[in-house]
Amino acid sequence: MLRLRTIILFLGDLFVLVAAYILTTVLLRKVGVLPPMDLDLFLFLENGALEVLLVAGTIAVGLYLLGLYDRIRVDSTWSLVQDFLFVFGAAFLVQAFVTYVRSSLVLPRWSMLIGSVVAAIALIYWRWFYSQLIVRRSGKQRVLFLGDTPLVRRVASFIDQSPERGYEVIGCISSAAAEDFPGGPAIPLAEDLYAEIQALRPDRICVAGSDELDEEIRQQLLICSMAGLNVESVGNLHELLFERVAIETVTLNQLVYSPSFRPRVSVTAFQEIYGRLVALIGILLTWPLMLIAAIAVKLESGSPVLFRQMRLGKNGVPFVFLKFRSMHVDADKRAGGPTRATENDPRITFVGKWIRLTRIDELPQFFNVLRGEMTLVGPRPEMPEFEGELVKQIPLYTQRHRVKPGITGWAQIHHEPEDSIANTVRKLEYDLYYIKHMSPLLDFLTMLHTVRAIIFRIGAR
Repeated sequence: MLRLRTIILFLGDLFVLVAAYILTTVLLRKVGVLPPMDLDLFLFLENGALEVLLVAGTIAVGLYLLGLYDRIRVDSTWSLVQDFLFVFGAAFLVQAFVTYVRSSLVLPRWSMLIGSVVAAIALIYWRWFYSQLIVRRSGKQRVLFLGDTPLVRRVASFIDQSPERGYEVIGCISSAAAEDFPGGPAIPLAEDLYAEIQALRPDRICVAGSDELDEEIRQQLLICSMAGLNVESVGNLHELLFERVAIETVTLNQLVYSPSFRPRVSVTAFQEIYGRLVALIGILLTWPLMLIAAIAVKLESGSPVLFRQMRLGKNGVPFVFLKFRSMHVDADKRAGGPTRATENDPRITFVGKWIRLTRIDELPQFFNVLRGEMTLVGPRPEMPEFEGELVKQIPLYTQRHRVKPGITGWAQIHHEPEDSIANTVRKLEYDLYYIKHMSPLLDFLTMLHTVRAIIFRIGAR
């Protein structure tokens, strides 16, 4: 989800870029490199504002595509410089293209050249300043853990290694004698827990195994809550930091009684409307591409062009899943039955490799969306043969069926390989997070990340 810190970074980048190009243009006009002109005339009568916004917008999009809004902290200035060289180079190419389309929207050559140097330097200093002074040294929330578990340690380690997220571990209170705790001290459990917590002045108290606490500790935590302290499950903070649900914190009571894992009817209804609309537009825009892909598959390896397979949809109802065939006709027979695709899978044809890298093989799923079997964003539909085995090892796996499966999804954009049960559990955690926070905004963000994955061929096999 969009975080306030990310929004501030984006707006700061945009402001720095716009200011750099405008100030450079003003100075160049004052020293005579460019013809003299008042700033108002340049911005509003000579399309200067649009020219600058086009360049700044192109660079901001490039920064997003490179993932520079996913990582705020500046670990390596040289790595950042390399990313900027790529992004500013792309901006020059866009300017060259615009020259042939509408030259009145092209920034003057010297403004573009010198302004890009000024903008790149200004961006490096702005991002360093934001990372060092704003993110690391201000507004940190003091986090106190109650109970020492593997999940607690995972969250604490992440906080300790990611100071840019704005949290600080102040310790872990535990009845067991703990060894070195990541980010803070291990603190013995005192008889007066409330007084002990007050002395530490935490902003958040994250409790592990809240269902297993004895009555005395529960009462002490109740006093803390009544005193205005923020007492929560460690699962809540894990969800906030990792953007996935910690599966060990999901209880039967939550699934049965809590509305959090039941998507709102209004959201699912709206998703149906824009999902089918986008699918229809997608078919109208990409049918020539689909036709070319179909002919290429047919010429290389014959019929069938489409790969049809039974998958499980909402509530576990099976449906026929559509893709362009990217493997040999007898691929499953060669492998001794249905198996997942692997890196450099020998069953994939030459054309199949190309359409998988570009995700063109997924385009027929627009028809699944139109038929109401899938939607644009949701959990990936699973094969019944695999699901039966996975449910034995991961009982909550069927909870993915609370919503329709999607062409893309929150789990897919995080590119977890499905080569182990641990990775499959992690994908399920992302799916549960999506179900819990399902919204048009989350769908939009997921589709944006999907576009980036297609452009940079991330996660394709």
